[in-house]
Amino acid sequence: MQITIRGHHLSITPAIEENIRCKFADMTKHLDQVNSMQVKLTKDHQVDKRTRKGSANHIAEAIVRLPGVELFAQASGDDMYASIKKLTEKIKKQLTRYRKMQMDFQPLAI
Repeated sequence: MQITIRGHHLSITPAIEENIRCKFADMTKHLDQVNSMQVKLTKDHQVDKRTRKGSANHIAEAIVRLPGVELFAQASGDDMYASIKKLTEKIKKQLTRYRKMQMDFQPLAI
């Protein structure tokens, strides 16, 4: 499986890259059909005028490509690691739903 990690308005540190690779590798180790995965990390520089502080401005997006299907999820949080954790939970839900759908449509061997 090929994982592409891009950063928009931030640089990807080795710790963030390792965190993403470990989480997605654990999630997809039982699913061989994943062709590629693209992760985009963004830091939004908007600041709230009242508190002068940014909130939920770390955004993580992922596109997982399977044969005939693309899964997409987006998560945001105050910390990039929290955003990545939310993102992996969303993708994991979609993958389990996809896996269940594949199991339901398999023909029975007689």
